[in-house]
Parts: sequence; structure tokens; C-alpha cells
Amino acid sequence: MMLFSRMRLSGLTAALLLPALLAGCAEQKQPTQFAPLRYDNLSQINLNVNTLTLVDNTVTHPVAGDIGYKSPTPPVQALRQMVQDRLAAKGGITSANSAQFVIDRASILHEPGGTLQGQIDVHLDILNPDGSKAAHTEAHASQSLHPDPTEDTESQANLYNVTKGMMDSINTELDTQVHRSLTKWLVDAGGMPVDGAIQAQPLTSDGTTGATTGATAAAATPEALSPVSAAKTGQATSPVTVPENAPVVAPPADTANTAASTTENKAAAATKAQDDEPNPIFPAGEDDDSASSSSTTKATSPKPGYLKLPSQPQ
Repeated sequence: MMLFSRMRLSGLTAALLLPALLAGCAEQKQPTQFAPLRYDNLSQINLNVNTLTLVDNTVTHPVAGDIGYKSPTPPVQALRQMVQDRLAAKGGITSANSAQFVIDRASILHEPGGTLQGQIDVHLDILNPDGSKAAHTEAHASQSLHPDPTEDTESQANLYNVTKGMMDSINTELDTQVHRSLTKWLVDAGGMPVDGAIQAQPLTSDGTTGATTGATAAAATPEALSPVSAAKTGQATSPVTVPENAPVVAPPADTANTAASTTENKAAAATKAQDDEPNPIFPAGEDDDSASSSSTTKATSPKPGYLKLPSQPQ
């Protein structure tokens, strides 16, 4: 009887402990695999500079309470990957300028109430050879997440989602700001200026640096300035301003021949008009003996056989 009671008690204990053991096993989930955050599928931003550097200010100016480093892909690492995938220096040796991408902030905070708050602040500078700023733009992105209170707020899945959301926003914002503020510094993959981008900065006669844009260079060509060319292509022409001291261009050969022919015609007409006027020495014209004699002969000397005498009375 005692043995039976002990066996029954043991079975009851196992029945009570089994659900707890099963629940513990269910909570121990296998580690989740997170996809790497890459951005080489997006359009590349090519800059007319010879070098591109990245500066991480989060090292010298960390944010208190930042837990972004716990994310499977920390925000700073994701930003570095974005710069590598999306920004490129395509100016080559023809450009003396450089670009600098600066990470001002890339953090995730665990706010009171179980909220995760992410913030990214970056800026992009175009620098002159002396280090001064030639152009500037900046971009900002934030992401909030309110996890289920029964879950671990700082889980890798939650931190990954915050990071991914911020990076999606910063990619869109950076692209918008660059095309808004740095349009003149954009080139294509071959380094050719696009949308009026700066081609070069040659020194002018007064020693200053003048920027020539793609649109200006196209307008300065003879083909673009020629109304005839515009008529061939069907494009409208705009008034052309000719600067003072501009070199005189000789007219085409056919134009010069036409002008010479017109001058000769005018000279011939003047000579003819002079000939038609009365001569002050010979008002009636020059004395031509042969012409006068011939005229007299015709008037006073009839042909032989035609002279008749008046009839005499019988």
C-alpha cells in the first residue's frame, strides 16, 4: 500500500512539472538570422571630386545610453556600408575638390515606457583645395518602435527593425538633399557632368576662378549660337550678347562676292547717269564730220534721175 502511494505521488509530480519544462523549451528559440543591410541595389551618387572620405563623429561625441551597438547591424556600420555602396568620387585628376561624409549621430535609445527611439544625423561637404566649404547638405532620419511589453524590448529583432527603418529613411532623404543642394557637383559614372554640373574651374584673366557648367559650355559652341543650326534642328534661338572688343569675323565667300557685285553695279549706274547728262562743251554732242556729211547728203542731195525741173509754159 505504501509503495503504491509513492508511485502515485511520483506520477503526479511528473505531470505537474512536464508543462513547465515544455514551456521553458518553447521560450528557448533558435537564433534568428538577419539579412545584411546593403544598398548597392539603389542608384549611385557620383560626385565631381577626386577623393571621398568618411568621418565618424560618434566616436568623439557618443550619445549617453546608446544601445545601437547591440543591434545585429549597428547603425554606424550600416551608414558606412551605405557610403561604400552609394557614394563615389568620379571627378578624377581633373577636379581639385574633395568630398567628406560625416556621421554626426547614429544611436538607438531605450526610452521610458519600453519605447525604442533611433536617430541618424549626417552631412556631406564639398571642400575646396584649401579645405574651405564649396557646398554643403545634410540629412536626418528617426525611427520609433513600441514592442510588445511581454517581449524583450532590447531584443536583436527589435533593434534590427529600428536600424533598418532608419536606414531606409536616410537613404531617401540623402538622395533628395543631394539632388537639391549639390546638383552642380553631380556627374555620371564616366565622370561627365549632368544637369549643369561643374566641369572645371579655370582661372580667368583677373585671377579669379570661374566655374563652367555643362549648359554654359553647350551654349558657347558655334553650333549652339548659330541661328542657321537652330533652324536646321527646329530649336528656338535666344538673343546672343556680343561683348565689346569681340573679334571681327569675315563674311562668307558668297556674301563677299555679292557685296562686290553690288558695288560694281552702282559704279556702272553712276557712269551711265553721267554719260546721259549734257556735255558743257558739246551740248549737242561731239562734232562728227562723217555723221554730219551723211545727214546733209540725205537731206539735200537726192539720187540722180529724180531731179525734176518745173514745167515751162508752151
